[in-house]
Amino acid sequence: MLGETTDDDSNNEPNPTQTAAGELADAIRTTLGPNGLDKMVVGENGTVIVTNDGSKIIEWMDITHPVGRLVEQAAAAQDNTVGDGTTTAVVLVGALLEEAATLRSAGLHPTTIIDGYGRAVEAALDQLAQYERGLHSRQDDRLTQIAKTAVTGRWDDASTDRFAELTLSALQAIGFDRSRLTLKSYPGGELRESVCLDGVLVDLETSSTSLNTLSHPRTRTHDEPAIAMVDAEIGIEEPNNVESVELQDATQRNAFQAHEQDRRTELVEQVVQSGVTVLLCQKSIDEAVRTALAQRGVLPVERTRRDEFDVIARATGSTPVMSVDDLTADDTGTVGSVTQRTVGTAQTLVLQGCPEEHRATLLLRGGTPHVAEEVRRIVADCIDVTRVALDDGVFVPGGGAVPTALAMDLAALSREIPDRTQLVFDGFGTALEALPRTLATNAGTDPLTTLTEIKQRHDAGAETVGVGPDGHPRDMIDAGILEPAAVFRSALQRAVAVVTQILRVDDVVRTSTNERTADGEHDHAHAATGGYPWAVGH
Repeated sequence: MLGETTDDDSNNEPNPTQTAAGELADAIRTTLGPNGLDKMVVGENGTVIVTNDGSKIIEWMDITHPVGRLVEQAAAAQDNTVGDGTTTAVVLVGALLEEAATLRSAGLHPTTIIDGYGRAVEAALDQLAQYERGLHSRQDDRLTQIAKTAVTGRWDDASTDRFAELTLSALQAIGFDRSRLTLKSYPGGELRESVCLDGVLVDLETSSTSLNTLSHPRTRTHDEPAIAMVDAEIGIEEPNNVESVELQDATQRNAFQAHEQDRRTELVEQVVQSGVTVLLCQKSIDEAVRTALAQRGVLPVERTRRDEFDVIARATGSTPVMSVDDLTADDTGTVGSVTQRTVGTAQTLVLQGCPEEHRATLLLRGGTPHVAEEVRRIVADCIDVTRVALDDGVFVPGGGAVPTALAMDLAALSREIPDRTQLVFDGFGTALEALPRTLATNAGTDPLTTLTEIKQRHDAGAETVGVGPDGHPRDMIDAGILEPAAVFRSALQRAVAVVTQILRVDDVVRTSTNERTADGEHDHAHAATGGYPWAVGH
């Protein structure tokens, strides 16, 4: 029969390329779902990271096998595209490869499996539409449930609610335009202290601005300040070429110093006369000029990050100039207020009430630097998932309800297939069931019993039943466990694409670094990324 292999025993041996991908799937399988466990990743320098974020775990792992890198790239693409579903995609890759190995043992040729997987995923995506539900508007309460689902299992229940609240309030504040939202996380506080600020927060820790200078009482808060922006150094101009000045006596030295002082005074007067109360410089400000400005009631901030500099210019209506000499009142912009604020041990400036471009900043807190960074990652994922759901306009019940329903649909469709491709459809469905089985296993319940009960309830018409947070079958819509349809759709497509690519590989051929490619160019080996030494596929 077409697609069958011979009885060669080599077809039954484990494929090393599939084994490498399966090891990666097994490594993060236990992180899936609300009861997923964390991974402790230890860096070569002793840095310890604890998280259950599948995308970050894979990013930090030192993956040595080239097939493992293919899975890593697919996971990164999944995370960059929809912000979630990385673990789902990798678990599906492992399950599909496991079923492919079983099918090969049954005598099916890889090309037959590849063709069957392609037909099966098309059928599954067609069936997916009947399980999708529509979102009504940006004020739909189910957006909050989608946000909570994205966070569930990564923190306690109270924190999950807080994450969702912060996410929705921030997105609503800027009209769901993610480009106008900034995330800042600082250690030394608790999650409940996190707030959504109306405006832009500038971290002074990234500049060399003197904190003693900025602590002057007259520069602590400004209401409706005039904001000027200079995109060059402020101070005594230095010559481009190496030059020397020879001073003959004390009179010449005093004259030289007086000249420099006059130039500094001129710069300060130019700023003051233009009515500026806050001066942001993208480069350095002469220390004497900075001190004089602060004494005259002007708040000087130097070495502002380029991205923040550009954002502030747009939001305040300021026109950056290349020299203080060119600065006039027409170049200044304004905001509702500028406040110096200490967050933990960090000094910041908060520009609130931006008139030209409405901005918002999520100020996030965590007890330690690691926790603060984890909070930022969770909120970023929560924002991405909420945005994807709103853009796509549809969601599906979570908890493995949809994979189970699709597996049952494929089982029904396979009965109508006259050739051995029906075995591939059945194997594809079994791979989909790996998701609810994993959720049940991670919750400490018997996966076979749980999956059997879910299927029985689906047969009775309850197609939204999945694995609940306690590991037992539950209606996902009633439980508020919802996820964007785009996340599962993308994970399924990427998993099949990677598995198809892997199934076409029968061996890994290594070449030396000085080997030339077909077009005559040197094909250099993949350079070490310096990742954490959790190697897969040595």
